[in-house]
Amino acid sequence: MKVLLGLLAGLTLFNATMAQHPTLSYTLGMSRPSTHLFEVEITFANLDDDTALVLMLPVWRPGRYVVLDLAGGIVSFEAVDGSGHPLVWKKTGKSAWMIETKRSAEVVVRYRILADEFALRTRGLNSERGFVDGSAVFMFAEKYRWLPLTLTVHPFPGWHVTTPLDPLSDRPNTFVARNYDHLADSPLEIGTQKDFVFHVRGKQHILSIAGEGSYDSARLVADIAAIVEQHAAFWGELPYDRYVFFLALSANGGGGTEHENSCVMGARPFLFQDSSAYKNFLGLVSHEFFHTWNVKRLRPAGITSYVWMEENYVEELWVAEGTTSYYDDLLLVRAGFLSEQEYRTRLSKAINDDRARPGNARQSLAEASFDAWIKYWKSSKHALNYETDYYSRGAAVSFVLDMTIRRVTENRRSLDDVLRTIYRRCATAGRGYTNADLQAVCEEVAGTSFKTFFEHFVYGARPLPWEEALAVVGLETVPQAAEQTPWLGITTMDEGQKTRITSVVAGSPAFDAGVDVNDELVALNGYRVRSSDVNARLRTMREGERVTLTVFRDDRLRTFDVVLQLPSVTPINVVKMQKPTPLQAITLASWLSLPTSEKDSP
Repeated sequence: MKVLLGLLAGLTLFNATMAQHPTLSYTLGMSRPSTHLFEVEITFANLDDDTALVLMLPVWRPGRYVVLDLAGGIVSFEAVDGSGHPLVWKKTGKSAWMIETKRSAEVVVRYRILADEFALRTRGLNSERGFVDGSAVFMFAEKYRWLPLTLTVHPFPGWHVTTPLDPLSDRPNTFVARNYDHLADSPLEIGTQKDFVFHVRGKQHILSIAGEGSYDSARLVADIAAIVEQHAAFWGELPYDRYVFFLALSANGGGGTEHENSCVMGARPFLFQDSSAYKNFLGLVSHEFFHTWNVKRLRPAGITSYVWMEENYVEELWVAEGTTSYYDDLLLVRAGFLSEQEYRTRLSKAINDDRARPGNARQSLAEASFDAWIKYWKSSKHALNYETDYYSRGAAVSFVLDMTIRRVTENRRSLDDVLRTIYRRCATAGRGYTNADLQAVCEEVAGTSFKTFFEHFVYGARPLPWEEALAVVGLETVPQAAEQTPWLGITTMDEGQKTRITSVVAGSPAFDAGVDVNDELVALNGYRVRSSDVNARLRTMREGERVTLTVFRDDRLRTFDVVLQLPSVTPINVVKMQKPTPLQAITLASWLSLPTSEKDSP
């Protein structure tokens, strides 16, 4: 009896102690969606005996490595104590608010934030729907950042909430997060979205679609479930209890963002009727879902724990995004959504693009990853010439790395093994990795040094040995059969009645003549020209022919004489070797996991 009384007394004391610990509760309202204003309330209870409380709104969001002006959307702010008495506050930085608490045990903060950035996947609210990326809407106090919290949402009448956060069973539209970072990485869709529930390996998944379109929900669910199964087989697990695929359909929809237990994607409403566009969409699904492991759990050391108020520098974004880009289509092939021939076509484009980008010879992947905050996401008009793209170039290097491992091990090991090994060692232990860690695992898996490989292709900007890599799986390159068209070295985009030059390749005829990005292209040899007929006009011309380009630059009419040349890089196609060795044929089948009927296709 004494033991029982002692246990009860101890439990009572424990509960009383826990009751005095600081607690956090967030409330999100949207009483007038047409104003685009979210109403946020944060209650800090049982606070420590401090005289000040500093609240901050992050300056970036996960998945987009650039400093954003998120705090610029705050249109009102107030703080009161537990009795409703106003507390004095002031801003101490562009995204920080300091409140004089007067040692109050409870502080309630209320603010309204403008939400009109659906396209950036940060925050959006209108008469149709609401979307919240937590890092773009919810403030936090660093001192209490790692405490558990609740979020209560007051949806507009007729709307409902979809989120990967777990609900509280006894409180409608109330959810729990283990800490602020969990809240910040758990999006909310609030509106009339349609939620389709399915299960893979006993885990619940939700496809949440906002907007109308030509999709077949049954087909979408079946295809996404197959992608989930393929990724689960690759990694050996599904590291969550529930996962949400958010999909917003709009005229200009596209792109996606990964989150811990969800992803946010955009698409055009009627792409589902176009086979090619639909496969591209499935590639987006594959890409964002692969991030569930690579980025959200297997993280570069510099972003193992986010620093919300400044840049988080890493040299491994080429792995986080580039290696993911390599596997998104590859796993579609393995799942049966892309044929070997379709994949070879995409590989051909990747090689042509890699060789045609001057910036790939000027900036290393490690540097591009580190400088993402000041370069990649700034979209410099000259990026093509002076910067690499850690997405596409990272995918290309990942392919060559995979083929190198398969070659030196005679297909006994691959990049698949490298990723699974480093995932087990780093992600499950909660620590990040570096390029040096990745190199060490490659060497362990392959049994040979990768020092030169990383020096040349990760820290250096050497041309990739595409032909050598392709030969590992019995593939080779051949020049495209069509007769080459003379080359200006520009890309254009039609904007209404205007045609704008969007890029000029360094060393190209247009570049040498002085044509610049953002010039408005008016005429070729005195005749009006649009994007659709530039190449058609060039096909009637010969190498060495002189043409005149007429442009508007800053509203001034300019003309440039351009001497046409053939492209400096000959476009190629990737084809199968006529007589691959048995090892090459086996490696190809192993790499792509092709159905038997496709293994010997021409």
